[in-house]
Amino acid sequence: MTYVFAAKGLLLAGLSAYLLFGGADFGAGIWHLAGRRDSRERECVEHAMGPVWEANHVWLIFVMVLTWTVFPPVFAGVMTAFWVPLSLAALGIVIRGSAFVFYKTLPQHRVFAWAFGISSVLTPFTLGAVAGSVATGRRSWLSAQGLYAGLLTVVLCAYLAAVYLTWDAHRTDGPAGRFRAYALGTGALVGLLALPGAALLGVRSPLLLISAASGLVSLTLLWRRAYVAVRVSAALAVGAVLWGAADLAPLNLDASAAQDTVLQAVLIALGAGAVILLPSLAWLYILFQREPRHQGP
Repeated sequence: MTYVFAAKGLLLAGLSAYLLFGGADFGAGIWHLAGRRDSRERECVEHAMGPVWEANHVWLIFVMVLTWTVFPPVFAGVMTAFWVPLSLAALGIVIRGSAFVFYKTLPQHRVFAWAFGISSVLTPFTLGAVAGSVATGRRSWLSAQGLYAGLLTVVLCAYLAAVYLTWDAHRTDGPAGRFRAYALGTGALVGLLALPGAALLGVRSPLLLISAASGLVSLTLLWRRAYVAVRVSAALAVGAVLWGAADLAPLNLDASAAQDTVLQAVLIALGAGAVILLPSLAWLYILFQREPRHQGP
């Protein structure tokens, strides 16, 4: 296995982690906006996001630093061609984080809740538009392919969040049925968008079959209220969409890679960092997902 192959695998793994964790985080913001008139829904979203919402951005930083150091021409090309949507995404992340903190402190000021929700839509849309444009070789994020990919990314994030929130609501006596309905609805919408989208983007990867099959399994598990198992199948369904798009992307990463000495140093540094980071994140999620301890008699 070459250093370039390992770097490409790590890059795809980082993108997958950001989509599955950060994407669900954005989706939770969407449901927070949708449930602005229902305090139980908002409380469930806030409880689910509280311990992890900032930690999820570590995967975006990981992807950016890895691309910058290992595939510098690709990083320069993408940042130059798509500086407008990427700047909007960065602005959305900043506004979103600030608005969430201010809303928790000053809940009576609804402008913060609106800012949090709108930026939770803006950021995944722009990131998805860039990803779709890169995957299809387009130079404009406002092309039909870019706009479609942005819309699909927003729906995927909403779907993931609804699936994850269903279990969180169930174990904390929250509105699990409502999030289950959201998950079923957005899951069906993803299926309706994905089929014509595959033709629009020209995707012929067998990974889409895996995504479709996992999506059907997820809807069945949701219907049967298997709230833990559906997290796995939903993650596979969404991840396969990303992998299929990555398989389509016309990027010659081998020709753009840095020298082997640089790759070796980066991989060693990442390995050392992973020894600290991965167990820490795993412990954070384990602590958070434990059943709540009920107080009193």
